[in-house]
Amino acid sequence: MVKLKPGDRVSCRLKEGMIVNPYRSDFDDIKTFDIIASDSAGYYLFVPPYTYIKGSEEVDSFLLKKVKFDKKYLGDEVVYISESLVYKIVSQMDGCQCSRCKEFSYKAAPNQKDGTFLCWRCRDDPFR
Repeated sequence: MVKLKPGDRVSCRLKEGMIVNPYRSDFDDIKTFDIIASDSAGYYLFVPPYTYIKGSEEVDSFLLKKVKFDKKYLGDEVVYISESLVYKIVSQMDGCQCSRCKEFSYKAAPNQKDGTFLCWRCRDDPFR
C-alpha cells in the first residue's frame, strides 16, 4: 500500500460506529477522514464533531506532545487505525509538511539530509 501522510484523505467502512475491516461485506456506512498524523504502523484520523466513532479519544496536552499534533487539534477527537483498515484513498496531497512549523507546502520535496522538509521561512529565520 502507498504510504500516506498528514493531509491525505481516506475512507473507512463502519459497523455500529466502529471502523472495521475493509473486506467485510456487512457494514453500515462509509466515512471519509483526514489524516492528521502518522507513524510506522498506522494513522491518526480527525473525527469531526458530528461523527461518533467507537475508540476515538480527545486530544489533550499529553497526546498533543506525544504524537506532535498541530495545536489546533487540542480538544478535538481522533482515532488511530492501522494501514489495513483503510478502505479507499480519497486524495493524496502532493507536497511536504515543514518539520519545524508544520505548515504544508504544495509540490515541495524533502530538502534535508535526514529526509525531512524545512520550509524557506524556517530556513531563513532560525528563531521562527
